[in-house]
Amino acid sequence: MNCCTRRNGIHLDGNPDPTPADVAVQVWLHDRDLLERKHAEQYLTRPRSFEYFQTETSPVPVFKNPTAKTLVALQDDLDDLFEKKKRGRGSRVFVYPKKDAIWFLVRHGEPYKREGSLEAGQSTSVFYRPEKHDVLVYEPSIGELRINAASKWEKDLYRRKFGLHLFGGEDFFPGTGKYTLEPLRTDGPAALVCTDVDGMEWVKLKEIHFFWGGSENEIEIRKASDVFAAFEARGRTLPAKSRIIRASFQVKFSDSKTPRTVTIRPSNIAQYTRDDDSAVVEEWLVKRGFIVTNRQEDHEGTVASMAGT
Repeated sequence: MNCCTRRNGIHLDGNPDPTPADVAVQVWLHDRDLLERKHAEQYLTRPRSFEYFQTETSPVPVFKNPTAKTLVALQDDLDDLFEKKKRGRGSRVFVYPKKDAIWFLVRHGEPYKREGSLEAGQSTSVFYRPEKHDVLVYEPSIGELRINAASKWEKDLYRRKFGLHLFGGEDFFPGTGKYTLEPLRTDGPAALVCTDVDGMEWVKLKEIHFFWGGSENEIEIRKASDVFAAFEARGRTLPAKSRIIRASFQVKFSDSKTPRTVTIRPSNIAQYTRDDDSAVVEEWLVKRGFIVTNRQEDHEGTVASMAGT
């Protein structure tokens, strides 16, 4: 905290070796917002589970740090629903720009709670509103927002309102889709089997994108006429830790001499050039587990698009 106070032009008085409480009090008197930001920052690294939402806007717009006015408008919008959900008003949105992403921490209340307590040896109770912290991370390189929050309505609220106030539209981050790319990792080549789907002869994985993130926003792209065969030839498997953010398949349909390409990427809208193809591909996606039938905490949405090759 001492380094932080010096960087912000705050000079502590009195004891040359102050206690944490001494520092906190003096910082509070000089800059209350700074103390609140530093206190809230400790909650950024705690979440381990996120749900992902990626924009369909192309190219991804340049991110601009929100102004104080924008944050106030965002907080007011959040408070409207928090109040309806008996969470009260007074939410705060803290912004932490980092080299690899922009981190947001939303501090808000929970429903009032009553707990038993002891006071002077006598049984009594305390009535209070618990404080809660939710974490959002925006990856500007791929236009993706990931959210750690407890409930579906909170995630939906953040998805819509952060899209509205930071990018101008509540639909900037589409709702979680019905697709996932994880079968490629868990099932390997078996995820491409299509012998039980009428109208499809074979499917090959020809391109896959892995998002490693980090300070350089690394995206690894693997291309081959058959990616699984190429990996097998070198004794490799798909990376276990990176997220799969895009995959392209070459699909041979029974009614066509020329294979067509199906591309799957995080989003929630399916687009096809031919209606007949969409029905066949949807059946295959369901049977191989690419379509999510039950909501999961960390699943990806996808968009499937088809074009002639």
